[in-house]
Amino acid sequence: MGVILILLGLTGITMIAVRGAIFYRFRDWLLVVRPNDVGYLANCPQCMGFWIGLFGGVVYADFLMVPLYAGAVSLLAVWADKQLLGQVR
Repeated sequence: MGVILILLGLTGITMIAVRGAIFYRFRDWLLVVRPNDVGYLANCPQCMGFWIGLFGGVVYADFLMVPLYAGAVSLLAVWADKQLLGQVR
């Protein structure tokens, strides 16, 4: 149960970073300043989910589980993004 809660929490952090209104000015600024790398990363739930999952894996898991955390959060973030955008449209 603890791992599921951590993965869901990291997915939530990813969605706040990528789609949250609190960061929209920062994301737009990054798209202007660095559109091909960091700006793209800040607007991509799969990319940002990978890095947030990687960091979460380093903090919460042993070394061998880190890639699994990165992949799981990336996958969950893409799924959550599609679910949320499907509700808005």
